[in-house]
Amino acid sequence: MNTFAHVNTSAASATTRSSMSRAANTAAAVIAVLVLAGTTLASPGLDVRSLGNGPITPGNAPAGPSNDPTTQQGQWFLNNNGLAVASSHEFHDNIDGNGGGVPNHLAIRGTFGGYITGGPNIVGYTMIVSITNNTNLVNGPWASQPNLHGENRIAPTPNYVGTMYDVRFSSHWADDGVIGNYVAGGPNLVSNNPGTTFGESNSYAIGYDALAWYSHTQAGGIPGTTQQWPQGQFQVPTWNFGNIAVGQTVTQTLTFGLYNAVSNAAVPPSSFFQGQDFLIARSDDIRIASYFQDDPVLNGIFDRLQPYPPGSFNPNSSQYGNSSVFFSVPAPGAGLMLAMGGLVAGRRRRSR
Repeated sequence: MNTFAHVNTSAASATTRSSMSRAANTAAAVIAVLVLAGTTLASPGLDVRSLGNGPITPGNAPAGPSNDPTTQQGQWFLNNNGLAVASSHEFHDNIDGNGGGVPNHLAIRGTFGGYITGGPNIVGYTMIVSITNNTNLVNGPWASQPNLHGENRIAPTPNYVGTMYDVRFSSHWADDGVIGNYVAGGPNLVSNNPGTTFGESNSYAIGYDALAWYSHTQAGGIPGTTQQWPQGQFQVPTWNFGNIAVGQTVTQTLTFGLYNAVSNAAVPPSSFFQGQDFLIARSDDIRIASYFQDDPVLNGIFDRLQPYPPGSFNPNSSQYGNSSVFFSVPAPGAGLMLAMGGLVAGRRRRSR
């Protein structure tokens, strides 16, 4: 089995970054408009804080790190600089009439950038990810369902219309690229859901800005080996997209590597992906519902103009999306950014 720890640094440099600076006058930003699904204009920008601050019901495991295990502040991330931050809202790509609107599923869009080759093999690829803030143009009620750790969204749920601040994109199919943190190579397997497998991925992210928290159903595995896990940890690769105003689109080129190279003859030509969207992020996917998902490029998974496409995912998670977009709002107490007291500034490492 050939293992690829990294791709050529010139390929990694293809990753572009949007500015992460935040204006000092965000308090004077456009005021958010809160409406109810199905009653008037609806938005796929939904609160993901837990009951007490938001609409998300408790699940089966700690949904966040030790300073906020019930996720009163929303979805947590650990930045590469060691600072932990929380996003209060999640943005979805629902279609018109189902809690979305123009450009429908292309509001969160992933198109093929190109293969990265190593001799006769494919060792990675790039994906061009675009996020369009269409929170003012969408209508209709949105669907919700429990994720794999038992969290759900109560209804009706207030939604947000306005500028999305500190936007973050998380890929559900790639690991962190650190050898020893996961089983490298082979088909993507769900990580400890429903508590019977450690999980593995042949895909890994390059040049990400943070790792998102993902909650396992339970702790388990073989102590002292790579086949063990806690109930949850920072592990899902995430990129920063900055602030996105209503009607604005922000685009970045993301880079992914493959631990086990794939033969050129085993993958479709680049033309096969022309005009296709790889990213699915409907409202029935609460936070990061399942990890790992199948690699959408290697498996030819495309988003279609369907309310809630089933996709071609792992059997235990066929109803969930393969990506998530989170953001903060200017309302007091939302999108809180905190340094986590007592948290080790780094992800949990597994020993071999």
